[in-house]
Amino acid sequence: MPLTSSDLENFLKKLGVEYRMLFHGETYSAEKASEELGISLENIAKTIVFINESGNPLLVIMPGGYKVNQDKLAKMLGFKKLRLATQEEVLNHTGYEAGGVPPVGHLKQIPSIIDESLLSKDRVHAGGGAVNATLEISPRDIVKILNAKVMSVPRSSKKP
Repeated sequence: MPLTSSDLENFLKKLGVEYRMLFHGETYSAEKASEELGISLENIAKTIVFINESGNPLLVIMPGGYKVNQDKLAKMLGFKKLRLATQEEVLNHTGYEAGGVPPVGHLKQIPSIIDESLLSKDRVHAGGGAVNATLEISPRDIVKILNAKVMSVPRSSKKP
């Protein structure tokens, strides 16, 4: 059974992290969440799982309006290659189904990177553990919980 938004809330409560969970219609992308919640894509933190050439996962948290330049990021991190994780790999590594992956509270500890631009926000909206849930949380709390590396993640292009 995949983890749910309730599992995420239990995880955050145990840590004493301030958050807010919003429930809404199904959203499978940052764009849909932006429309559904009436917030800017820049305030959405999307969680993307990549797999390197050794089969190890990497979590990247980016502003919703951008795509990661996988080749540049791989080179910056010393990998030969990074590819998007399959839905099965996302579930196996995070415990959550693709489309609702939160930035924190995963099944396994995954090396993580957060784009530095998100730290200029007081709060961000991210996956809430289900396609009908959004987590509102401080990006600084995400960094602390994940022990994430903060960096300028290379972007391939702005999404339309």
